[in-house]
Formats: sequence, C-alpha cells, structure tokens
Amino acid sequence: MLDQEKILHFLQVTGPTLPSKVAKIINTDTLIASAHLSDLASQRKIKISSLKIGGSPLYYLPGQEDQLYKFAQGNTNAKDYQVLEILKEDKLLREQNLDLLSKVALRSLKDFAVPLHVTVNGQKELFWKWHLMSDEETNSRIKAVLFGNLEAATETVAQQEAPSVPTPSREPQPVQAQPVMEAVSRESKDNADPDLDGQTTLQGLETYGEQEHSKKDKKLLLPTIKPRGRPRKKVPEADDFVLMLENFFAASEIKVTEKEVVRNNAEVDLLIKVPSVVGEITYFCKAKNKARCDEKDLSSAYMEAQIKKLPLLFLYKKEVTKKAQEMLDSGAFQNVILKRWE
Repeated sequence: MLDQEKILHFLQVTGPTLPSKVAKIINTDTLIASAHLSDLASQRKIKISSLKIGGSPLYYLPGQEDQLYKFAQGNTNAKDYQVLEILKEDKLLREQNLDLLSKVALRSLKDFAVPLHVTVNGQKELFWKWHLMSDEETNSRIKAVLFGNLEAATETVAQQEAPSVPTPSREPQPVQAQPVMEAVSRESKDNADPDLDGQTTLQGLETYGEQEHSKKDKKLLLPTIKPRGRPRKKVPEADDFVLMLENFFAASEIKVTEKEVVRNNAEVDLLIKVPSVVGEITYFCKAKNKARCDEKDLSSAYMEAQIKKLPLLFLYKKEVTKKAQEMLDSGAFQNVILKRWE
C-alpha cells in the first residue's frame, strides 16, 4: 500500500490528526509526513484546519468537520472558546448584537463560524452560523430574526383583504410590502476546500419566496432572491478630502485600483497596490478625516478588510485614541498598518 493510501486509511479510522502521528504510521519523519499531507490537501482529498494544536494544524477527511470541536477546548483562547460555546448553542449570531471581543473572536474561529451576508432593502447585515447547521435551518432562522413569523403575517393580511361581508363604499386598503431579501453569500475560509470558496446561495430562500409569491389571492410581497453581486454605489464627484488622498498616494507611488466615497469629506474606502521589494501588495485602505479615530473606527475597518481577505491600511488625519492604539498593540488585529498622513 502506498504511503498516501495508508494516510487516507488512517484518517478514516482515527479522524482529524497531526503530522507527527502520520509520520509513525508510514515510518518516516514529520517533515516527509507533512509533505504528503500537503500534497493530499492540494488534491482536495483532505482538509486542513485553522485550529492549531501546538503550532500544527489538524488534517482530516471531508465529512469529519464535526470532530474538530473536541480539539477546541485547551487549544483556543479562553475568551474565543466562550464565544464558540455560545455559537454552538445558539447556532446563529447577528453581528450587530455582538460586542467587539465577540466579533473579533468569530473571525478567528474559521473552522466553526461561517459568515453570511444578507441584504434587506439595500441594508447589508452580517450573520454568523454554526458550521454544521444546514442551509434550510439557516434560512429559517435568518427569516425568523429579520421578518418574524411570515406565515402568520401572511394569513392575517389575507383575512383582512377578504372580509366575509364586503362593503362597497369602503376602498381597498393597500398592503404594505415586506422587505425584499437579497441573496445570502458565504465567505470562503482560508483553508477550506476550493470548491466551497466564493459565494454560495442558500436555495431555501428562493424557494420560499417563489412559493408564497405564487398565491394570487395575497398581495403581500415575500422575500425573493435578487441576482448575485453587490450593487455598486454611485461615487460622488471628488471632494477636497479625495483630492488630498490622491496627492498622498501619488507622492508615495501607491496605485489606487478601486475607490468608494462613503461620506463626503469624511470617509473613503479604497483598494490600493503598495510597492515593495517583492512586488506590489494589495491593501484595503480606510481613510478617515476626523479629529480623533477611536477603537470602533479601527475595528470596523479591520472587519471590512477581513471580509475582503486583505491586509488593512488605516489612514487617519490627526490622531487616534489611546484605547485604539492599545488594542492594536495587544495583537488582537493582524496585518494592520496604522498611519497618520497630512
């Protein structure tokens, strides 16, 4: 039996494991075993965890994701583990209801927390789901959070629209349409199977919307799926703040590939290419024009950069608060450059 076949059989029997244990099975050293495991991962036959055991990730077969949880305790930061327990219990967490530490913790729990974006009436919301929860259950829970009991609401409206004793003199009352939900997208994990990378539409939402919308005796507009893709915001004409930024980047030989003015003369989001000795490096840049930038500004920008899977360049005009600097110095954020510009 070839070494890689032995490894696959070993994983099938034992579940997630470390290179040191694989090395004993194929009678070699850890370095060679790691090379075999990396090759199997590139063939998409096994997966690699983000969770580290003594500095080494776990290697496991597709379908063994439910066995990762037992390794979390003792190998995860205590505060992160508390958030993990809450996620496992509740299965779905709404970003806007979380404190800062929980938000940061979820971004580090890549094996267990799956980010989902839901756009309702043009407003984008971020949810976190337990990695083992099905798409059908996820759909149901998100709709319950956003819209409440839609079926009960629909029946109530139908009864109001069809009274038992019609009154000719009464004009029909218009029915308020429910919000329209856009496609839910799933972000790829750093070490996930490439087939799972990118956006994944939760089909249950589409089916729900189509079935309910087909009921002709009800005028209620229920959630339907819009085409994928985030609508591009119209960029206002360049203001003084934008012009100053462009001059700053030009002087630093930094290329701007994308630009979005969030607030005139106050906040701009950019994708930039920064020259380095190894070539150009792409950054997500958040530029703020305010007297003092605090930890909320920094954490919000960091989350946006994490979603884009890019390092962050945070540009501020005057100063940042002491708490924001302490948060950065604590190591809670990685791949972040904080720079003051004039």
